[in-house]
Amino acid sequence: MTPMQEIRSVSVGLDTPELLRYLVKERFAGKTVVTASLMASSIVVLKMISEIDPATPIIFCHRPPVFEESAEYRAKIVEILGLRNFSINAGHETEVRAGDNDHCERMWVHCRNMPGRSFELLHLNDCLAPYDCWINAVYHVARPSFVRNRVDVDGRLIKVDPLIRWTKDDVRNFMRAHNLPYHRMAMRTYKYGETDNGEGTVYPTYHF
Repeated sequence: MTPMQEIRSVSVGLDTPELLRYLVKERFAGKTVVTASLMASSIVVLKMISEIDPATPIIFCHRPPVFEESAEYRAKIVEILGLRNFSINAGHETEVRAGDNDHCERMWVHCRNMPGRSFELLHLNDCLAPYDCWINAVYHVARPSFVRNRVDVDGRLIKVDPLIRWTKDDVRNFMRAHNLPYHRMAMRTYKYGETDNGEGTVYPTYHF
């Protein structure tokens, strides 16, 4: 049985917090890292991690521009959850290590005063190098329908998608139950152009 198969076997009956505890405290103690954004789904994972071990390494993935609201929100989440080991990475680590994959996060980069956004890859090869288990919790882009396993392999890393079974309602209910704040821009819209009734076309500027 491969390590991935063994972990899948052990984790079959575990809910999300139990799976994360198994990875962080037992299977990959000291060798687990979490990549996160400021999306609500990421905050859910960070809340669970904070209750398991707030010293778990967290890498906030963020491509410029960094809005003032985002910097304030990140600081607030770090304080609320008591996270003690976090960094910010813009994803420019493009050199792939021998015998490994190019480890990437996929993110949308939004404009401040325009409805447009760009899709970008953040390469995280250097910052993930010290670890064996990667909890992949940025959640900017929906997982493809064929990706159904919480535990997978990405090069030499065990890669984990802890919320693959969660719905948007699950995320909202968790945020509400734990009194977790949303990003200030989560519900903002941008009005572009004018229609016959003068309402224009409304675009969300930040998705959760």
